Amino acid sequence: MRTNIVANTRFSGVSAEEEKLKQERYDKLYRARRYGPEKVAAQIVRAVERGRSIVPVTPEARLQYQFNKFAPAIVRFLAARVELT
Repeated sequence: MRTNIVANTRFSGVSAEEEKLKQERYDKLYRARRYGPEKVAAQIVRAVERGRSIVPVTPEARLQYQFNKFAPAIVRFLAARVELT
C-alpha cells in the first residue's frame, strides 16, 4: 500500500541526490500498483473473520510468505542482495 514510508526511507551508502532518486523511483512503483487502503482494509477484515493473525495483502507478499515457510534462509539471502531498479 502506498504511504509516505518511501519518502522517509534512508538509503545507506548513497549520496543525498541518489537517495532522492531512489525514493522517487520506489514511490512511483507504489503509485503504479494502485493498492489503496480500501483493499488492505478488506483483506484485514477477511483475516479477522477467519481468525488469522498474519495478513500478507499483496500477491507478492502472499507468495513471499508461503515461500518463507519452506525456505526462510533463501528469502533472507535474496532480500539482503536484491534491489528493485
